[in-house]
Amino acid sequence: MLVHETGTCSGSDLYFSTPSDYARRMLFYMSTCGYYYTNYDYRIAREDYHNYMLFYICDGRLSLTSGGRTMVATAGQVGFLNCHVPHEYHTIGNTEFIWLHLDGSNTADFYEQAVQLHGGFVFDSPYAEQIKNGIYEIVFAFRNEQAISEARLSQKLYSLLIAMVDPNKADDTPDDPNDPVAAAQRFMLERYMEPIALSDIAAHVNMSQFHFSRLFKRDCGCSPHEFLILTRLNRAKHLLKTTDQPVKVIAQQVGYLNVSSFTNAFTDRVGISPTLFRKYSL
Repeated sequence: MLVHETGTCSGSDLYFSTPSDYARRMLFYMSTCGYYYTNYDYRIAREDYHNYMLFYICDGRLSLTSGGRTMVATAGQVGFLNCHVPHEYHTIGNTEFIWLHLDGSNTADFYEQAVQLHGGFVFDSPYAEQIKNGIYEIVFAFRNEQAISEARLSQKLYSLLIAMVDPNKADDTPDDPNDPVAAAQRFMLERYMEPIALSDIAAHVNMSQFHFSRLFKRDCGCSPHEFLILTRLNRAKHLLKTTDQPVKVIAQQVGYLNVSSFTNAFTDRVGISPTLFRKYSL
């Protein structure tokens, strides 16, 4: 999905993933990812963004300041920034980089280990190419609306974190394309803007509602209903950031007939209202 933030150039895109309570408690989770082409106008300054940023510089330079230290990341380098503390970063000229925001589980420990091992939050790594490819696989999946369960996404994030601190990276096996849970996720990703009942989803994968609900909850950690809500909120986040459409219109576009229901669902799961989310820089 294209993005039009200040300093981003044509071809830039970003995607959102709203973690369930289960993911926040038990897993590594991602909140945002993207592939950016930027110019001199791109600059981010925050007090606290409540997560960590992992990125790879494809071309150009990115200057980052955190904890009183400034480092410049250049092409081929990896960065791991603690966004829980005041930080600032900006691109130096035309820069191309791929990135994601993540947190959960013991991410803080991975951050401390990586910074200690590499001497800072920007570094060269023999596994830089694998890290770049790992981030790109996640961005590519979201770009093509390919369903990734929270558990599966956690595995991918864990593999990226391991690559920064240990050469013996976690195994990364492909998803089963015939998995009924994955099929149900794809169904919801394709039709989230429509009224969808549990019976519709279960019928799509030829299962009883009861058995399907249990299987989905076991594999994903959340109910099909919750997954559908999070899918709608992810799309809403993008529309809030990339368009000037009123919140009421966005609510309708993502499957809510009532703007109050949308606002309540958004605020409950994201922590801030849609209007306030629109004001924050990514």
